[in-house]
Amino acid sequence: MKSTVESNDIVDPQGAASPEENSVGGEIINEELADADLEDADAAAKKVPITRRRTNSAVDPKKASSLLGQTLGTDNDGNKSSSGYGCDGCATQNPPPKDHGIMALPEMQQNNITETEELTPGAYLFEGGEFRTAVEANAHGSDDFDWEGYRNQQRTHAPVQTAPSRAVLAVANAVEEVDPLSLPQAMPSEANSDNAKRDQKDNGWVAICTCAGLALMGGLVLLIVFLVSGTDQSTATNYPAAASSMAPTSPISLESYLSSLLPNHTVKAMEDKDSPQYQAFEWLLEDPYVYGYAEKRILQRHALMSFFYATAGPTQWTNKTGWGSYSLHECDWYQNQDFASKTILQNYYPGFLQGFLEPLPDSRCDNQGIYTHLWLDQNNLVGSFVEEVFSLTSLKTLSAGLNPIYGTISSHIGHMSDLQGLAIASAGLSGSLPSEMGYLSSLQVNSLYGNQLEGTVPEEIWQLTNLEFLVLGRNNKLQGSIPSKVGTFAKLRWLLFEECDLSGPLPTELGQATSLEWLVLVAGNLSDTLPTELGSLPRLWFLSLYGNQLEGTLATELGLLSSLGVVDLRWNSFSGTLPSELGLLPVLQTLSLESNFLSGTIPTELANLSELYMLPLADNRFTGFIPSEFGMMPSLELLSVANNSLSGTIPQDLAPLQRSLYSLHVQGNSLLSGVMPDLLCAINKTCVFDWFEECEGPYGLIFECTEMLCGCDCPC
Repeated sequence: MKSTVESNDIVDPQGAASPEENSVGGEIINEELADADLEDADAAAKKVPITRRRTNSAVDPKKASSLLGQTLGTDNDGNKSSSGYGCDGCATQNPPPKDHGIMALPEMQQNNITETEELTPGAYLFEGGEFRTAVEANAHGSDDFDWEGYRNQQRTHAPVQTAPSRAVLAVANAVEEVDPLSLPQAMPSEANSDNAKRDQKDNGWVAICTCAGLALMGGLVLLIVFLVSGTDQSTATNYPAAASSMAPTSPISLESYLSSLLPNHTVKAMEDKDSPQYQAFEWLLEDPYVYGYAEKRILQRHALMSFFYATAGPTQWTNKTGWGSYSLHECDWYQNQDFASKTILQNYYPGFLQGFLEPLPDSRCDNQGIYTHLWLDQNNLVGSFVEEVFSLTSLKTLSAGLNPIYGTISSHIGHMSDLQGLAIASAGLSGSLPSEMGYLSSLQVNSLYGNQLEGTVPEEIWQLTNLEFLVLGRNNKLQGSIPSKVGTFAKLRWLLFEECDLSGPLPTELGQATSLEWLVLVAGNLSDTLPTELGSLPRLWFLSLYGNQLEGTLATELGLLSSLGVVDLRWNSFSGTLPSELGLLPVLQTLSLESNFLSGTIPTELANLSELYMLPLADNRFTGFIPSEFGMMPSLELLSVANNSLSGTIPQDLAPLQRSLYSLHVQGNSLLSGVMPDLLCAINKTCVFDWFEECEGPYGLIFECTEMLCGCDCPC
């Protein structure tokens, strides 16, 4: 049976036609294939006559697509496989891959069907103007195909329009519903598979070559950067390179750009071409590496160099190693090895800064090369303390004490929110304390001892509840009072206002600051009585309130302070008797009560103070005898009972004290009598006690030679 088909026919994709009904040149042909594999594949196909009615209407492309999705795959042996692209009722499955060479025609080619034909169900390929079975087309695509024989066969049945091409276009014939399991799958083209493999292999080599090239280029760039950096700039410490900040969006000079980064007060100061700020700016302009610095590092280097020039760094600093070097990172410029010289000061102030910043950090910068510590104590810094230092807002500690520097503490210090330690002691700072210090919520150490600060202590200082050391002593123009909120300072260990003009009473809330170790409020105008609540300070070691206007009796609760080492209450107006409870203090070393209005006898319980080496009780109203038990105090170095109303003889039991005493003062007691023990005449007249580098008053043995009292160089 002959049938003619047009090039826009839809060919059934569900199976390959049997070899008995191959359509070649518009005729039904029967031929026997030589290839055994192809014969097996043809034998598996069933002939199911299908009558297809041609119409002039377009075929629904969705229906055709649904039919394409029902193709059942076969393996190389012709066996059916459920892992292919077809299954019963799987209308939503994806169509076969393009390697099978089977696809639906475009919608515009699915029109103008005019005839009825009967075709064997299966997959057909439209090639060279003719239909071919999928099996035959697969054979054509083989490299072993007999092309000459094929051309002769074509001449027998129909004229050949064009030579068969491997680039074939799949079309689909609509078919009636059949069992998909009865139909074989079209064989994929090996040529397509080989081409795909070759393409993958070629693409792989291209990718490998590309990656290798990029890696080589990257390595060369890194090598060049390493060689250049190693040649131009060497640093003792490796810090990460910050992203360059030199990226203005419009043309701008380096000078203008750097100026735009500096704070307004610095730019104003630079109007004076002789200012340290302008000197630092000129130095920065000459920095060959400035183009690679982040903004924060530009500000850092300028601030440090401003401070260097302002304190005569080039000519006066004791050690200026590295400062001003372009090739050395500023984190490796010289600094003191100890914060606030605390190791030295602890010889005079036991416990000073003990526990703070321990252990000391290895570096003065963080891992990004930004300053966190600046220590320049005892380095002969001569000049002014410029504001730019307070632009180093990442600083955690700043110490520059024991240097002849002057200037004020700028309000910009309030921007140093990370600051934990500020120590500029024994310098020449003046002016008032800025209220902006109240913003330093992390501050633990505020040591501005020994300057020329004046004005009132800001209320904001008493908001810094993280303070552990508040040391503002020896600023004799600094005024204020101790507020009751001091009781909220749970961490406060040192409260030191030596020789400041403090006034008002001592708040009872001091007894709530239970971490207090040093309470030094001397040479001021404090008044009222000594709070008994001080007996609630279990860690208190140093209590010094001398030189005020305190009055009343001494609280017996002082005997509860088992950690107390120093009691200095001289030069006040205390009255009443001396509490015997003071003899219970096991580690007491100094009990200084001179120049008060104390009366009564001297308690013999004081002889229990085995650690006591200073006992100045002069200038009071004591009566009675000098306790002979004092001869059993092995550590006693100074005993002064001068200018009292004592009576009796000088106890012979005091003779053993000649091994430790350097000062024995008994003058001013007109009722004393007898002969001075010979051993006491040999008291070493050299001051061996070194407390704050001075001895208390005249030393040696001092007594009045009278008719009632003689001995030593005084004839009886």
